Amino acid sequence: MKRLFFALWPDEKTRQKIVQFDQQLTEPKLKKVKTDNLHVTLVFLGQVDDEQQKNITEAVSDIKSAAIDLTFDQLTLWQQKCGILCLTSQYQPQSLLALVEQIRQRAIEHGVILDNRTYTAHITLARNLKQLPEVATPAEIDWHATSFALIHSVSTEHGVDYRVIKSWPLTA
Repeated sequence: MKRLFFALWPDEKTRQKIVQFDQQLTEPKLKKVKTDNLHVTLVFLGQVDDEQQKNITEAVSDIKSAAIDLTFDQLTLWQQKCGILCLTSQYQPQSLLALVEQIRQRAIEHGVILDNRTYTAHITLARNLKQLPEVATPAEIDWHATSFALIHSVSTEHGVDYRVIKSWPLTA
């Protein structure tokens, strides 16, 4: 079984913009997301066996979606178990929501049970917060996504690593 999810994976220029903002977060108790793991989750699949992975990988290969333009312009704290600090966007493009829905439907068709939370595009920066840190409001971080990817979340002795298994272009 593998812990898998679909995501938008940033190009290096976008990743560096996120990192520049992230460097303002200096609270010592923060559990920051590794720079190489920064992404926008589309659909979290959870534990998936090899056959489901193969079937879902084949099923999403015919998805047609245009490139997606996002602007992350808000710092948001989700008060869940461990206080998740995220960059979020005031605007969720229809092309993004349609892509998420297409992936969700294909995963469900292959036996994956998904949560029913309303989708919100976000970039998780850190965990372990009880309140928003006092930092400058993020400058707008523009993200032009030209592909989406299937990611494997791998636990290592140094924490979690996210590894791209396969990616597909966003060209409608």
